[in-house]
Amino acid sequence: MKCFKKHAAGLLLLLILLAASCQNSTVPPDTAIAEQDSLIAMIDQKIAEKEQQRAVIQRFRKRQLPRNFTNQLKKYFPVIRKYAKRYGLDWRLIIAQILKESHFKESALSNVGARGLMQIMPRTAREITKEIDIAYISKDPRENITAGIYYMYKQTQNFQGADGENRLKLALAAYNSGSARVYDAQDIARYRQLNPNTWEAVKACLPLLTEEQWQLHLEVWELGKPRFGYFYGYEETIDYVDDIMAKYHVLQHMYKVDLDDLALLEQMNATM
Repeated sequence: MKCFKKHAAGLLLLLILLAASCQNSTVPPDTAIAEQDSLIAMIDQKIAEKEQQRAVIQRFRKRQLPRNFTNQLKKYFPVIRKYAKRYGLDWRLIIAQILKESHFKESALSNVGARGLMQIMPRTAREITKEIDIAYISKDPRENITAGIYYMYKQTQNFQGADGENRLKLALAAYNSGSARVYDAQDIARYRQLNPNTWEAVKACLPLLTEEQWQLHLEVWELGKPRFGYFYGYEETIDYVDDIMAKYHVLQHMYKVDLDDLALLEQMNATM
């Protein structure tokens, strides 16, 4: 709120200064008035955009964030920031992912056995333990976060042909459903002459991995079925990607700078 008031005050000061300069200008009065009207309209639009953005953030905080979000973020921000930076990911994306996976509940357990803040499956946890030498992924929330960030990073490496945001979306889809499902969807995208390195193409092709699409499968694969089997969880995967990206975009507006300092994060939270 304080930042918004400062921004509005700055725009108002600019308007006053420009109006004053117009009074001393040799520009014809009608032209000067038109320029002032245009400037006022531009400022009004900027203020309206800021107010709309603030309203979106307020709704997000009220409807999407747990009541203990500030405390949880304060507790886990150092490890989130450390490993997000190590693996080249935006810490705000990781926060969006934790919100989707567990709503910041350390004891979260899915009906298929995924555990913790980042909902790591036991088999995946065992693989990660061998790769980065952490042993308590299912029990230690910080190790769970570390493992989840590392696993997300691994997924991004599977889609290096995609551009920035598409790469993130494909990696999120792989995090949720397994990279094999994304590969199969990419095969269908290629067959349909779509760009397999875009989320929109993969999103359109994921529902085509069910057995009901057997005629299409005969055209795509020599054996007449997806390389990694039929897939029926496409609705969950699509929702997973789109919802996390929506959360991520709001968090980018909430925290507009890439923070290194926890004290600065607390200060920004206090001003919202």
